[in-house]
Amino acid sequence: MRKRKINKNKLLIKLLIISIISIILGLLYIAILNSSNKQLIGNNLETFFTSLNKLNYTKAFINCIISNLLYVILIWILGISIIGIFLIIFIVVLKSFSLGFTISSIIYFYKLKGILLACIYMIPLIINLFIIIVISYYGILFSKNLNKLLFLKKEISFRNVIKNYIKILLIVIIGILISSILEIYVVPLILKLLI
Repeated sequence: MRKRKINKNKLLIKLLIISIISIILGLLYIAILNSSNKQLIGNNLETFFTSLNKLNYTKAFINCIISNLLYVILIWILGISIIGIFLIIFIVVLKSFSLGFTISSIIYFYKLKGILLACIYMIPLIINLFIIIVISYYGILFSKNLNKLLFLKKEISFRNVIKNYIKILLIVIIGILISSILEIYVVPLILKLLI
């Protein structure tokens, strides 16, 4: 029992380390881009911040929630497949890298003001990343339990495992709903005051 708990903690620590390394790589990536790519990113950021005044909140909220739910449901489904572990880890790396890159881009183009903008803008992104790490953790655990059941023929209460896995999905969906509300209705209002 204790060994299982240690293994679960190791998995969570590994996911956090992978995520932190990916964020750091995302932060550093802006430094290796050429000037035309940096200019393109600057234009995109400027377009994003100016479009906050014309934001269609309902449409943006629906797009945001669909986008976030796709990641969560994809990870959840990948947890059911035994080969999905590597794709789950890839999604964690991708989301972490994009968070780091977004932060560094905002700070690079908006300098001192960018630190404040990045801090506010990344609140829902950090919540989303936390949710991705949580669902990834349980997805990998579920996949390992499935592997034990199918190939190692170990005795596992599969009904309890699947029940818990569904509960985690529901909790994560509530988290996604909260982060999407923050991302579309709260953060843009604060950013509009600062720009």
